[in-house]
This record gives sequence, structure tokens and C-alpha cells, in this order.
Amino acid sequence: MFSLKKKAKSDVSMGVSFSNDGIALVTVKRGSLSLILEMCEFIPCLPEDQASQLIRLVKQHELDQIPCNCVLLPSEFELLQVDAPEVPSQEISSALRWQIKDLIDFHVDDAVIDHIELPNESTSGKNQLLVVASRESIIRGYVDQLQSAEINLKTIDIAVQAARNIVNFQSKELSHNSIGLLNLWDDVAKISVILNNDLYINRSSNIGLESLAHVSDQDENSQLILDSLALELQRTFDYYESHSRQAPISQLFIISNEKPVKNLAEMLQARLGIDCISSNMNDIVTLGENVDNIDYRCISAIGGALRDFS
Repeated sequence: MFSLKKKAKSDVSMGVSFSNDGIALVTVKRGSLSLILEMCEFIPCLPEDQASQLIRLVKQHELDQIPCNCVLLPSEFELLQVDAPEVPSQEISSALRWQIKDLIDFHVDDAVIDHIELPNESTSGKNQLLVVASRESIIRGYVDQLQSAEINLKTIDIAVQAARNIVNFQSKELSHNSIGLLNLWDDVAKISVILNNDLYINRSSNIGLESLAHVSDQDENSQLILDSLALELQRTFDYYESHSRQAPISQLFIISNEKPVKNLAEMLQARLGIDCISSNMNDIVTLGENVDNIDYRCISAIGGALRDFS
């Protein structure tokens, strides 16, 4: 997404994400046979204390030369699917600003935008783009904090791209299949489809982890929430299949950014009729000697660190 350049180490990468509760910071070393999670910390702190905490962490762990990908969480950006404007490439940014000005909940003059090209395989024949829009104040704030801490900021990415990185490492043998992704947060879920490292679709649901926390096979009333989520997933997959020339969804990967819901994969699989898998970071990374466990609040940062900086 939003890219910066600076000389960096090539075998270690960093991911960082910010929230009102603290900072998630991760480093991953790419070995010849494995990915080693060398650092995985969530530092509880208020937003006003984050700059000083970053400076401390960089000095303590000598992080200044490691390429860093800062990941925006869902509340920090909007992702919109639009028809590509028929304008010269040098005019596309201005055209997209005009196109999305009434679709975002803040003034377009205050927005930083970028776009992701979608494969031109729609049945409509029209080129499609995913437009990322974030408040300039958010982007500038993170850039200033990271650069003040002398962190080697290379890119600013979005949560769905970080989640895609995780799925790609977990499902390399399925690279030519259409894969569903359910990325769960406290109050929201993001439903996506990925094929060959490309993000085809991204939709939001208000059925997040808080809504799913009490779902169980024994509680009949709670099953209605699960039925609603399964219906949203199925409608998204049906839309993808009807508007693309690709094979049906073969698997659904579930990523939880807080404590996972017990048996969620099994319960969704029974409703959708496709393989549903709860992503396990231990299947992707090997814990380094200084990492005892993986904090779920660091999942997006892990996905950010898995970005290919080459």
C-alpha cells in the first residue's frame, strides 16, 4: 500500500499495529526452512504514551535497521470496490478521489488514498479497483511516531492484506484455488476472497467476536447468530462466483484477533459444506527463544511482518 524507502536488513522484517490499548510489535526472521518469530510483544499503553514506548523498544532490541510494515486496523481505513475510471494513469488518483467523495464518512480532502487492481475477470467486463481511504491525520501520526523512533518504515498496509499474508503462508498448496477468509475482531468481521495472492472481494459484517462469544451447539438461541454469519459468508461467496470466472470457494480460513471462538470452524463447516480451518500461527512460524507464546492482539502485526519487501 502506502510505500516508503530506506536501506534495510533482508532476512528480518517487522510488523507493528496500534490500538487505543497499546502497541503490537513483531519481528520475523526468514530462515532457509522456516519463519522464526523472534519478537512478539503487545505493550499496553495509552495513545499519548506510544511514542516513548516505541523509542524504548527500538533502543532495547536494536530494531532501527529492520524493514517495518505498519498495519492499519479496520477502524482506521475504508475499503471500497469501484469501477476503474477510464482516464490516463497519471489522472487516476484525482479521478478516484472524485469517485469516492460521497462514499466515505470524512471529507475527501482529508484522505490519503491508494488502490488495489482487481483481476479483470468480471462477467461485466469492467475493470474493478479496491480503493483504500484513510484519514491523513492517522497516516501522518503513525509515520511521525515511527520515524521519530528511528524505525525503518517501509510500508503502511491494511488489515486484510496482513491477513492475506497469513493465509498465503498457510495454504501455499492451494494457491490456484479460491479461498475464503473470515477475519474476526471484537465488533466486526471482514469477509474476503483470495486467489493467487490477489484480493478479489472484501465485505464487512457486524457479527464479530463479541457476538459470537457465547455461541455453542447446546444453546439454540445462539445458533441464530451463527446462522446469520453463515448466510453472509454464503452470499459473499455466491456473489464472487457469479461475478468472476473462477472456481467455487474451496476452503474458508478463520483468523481471530482476540480469543478464538471454540468449535467455530466446525460449526461453520456444517452450515457451508466446505472445509473451514481456524488459522494457527504455530503452523506458520517457529517461536524464537525469547517468545513464549503468541498474543492474539499481535496477529495483524504478524501478518504485516510476513509481507514480502523485495
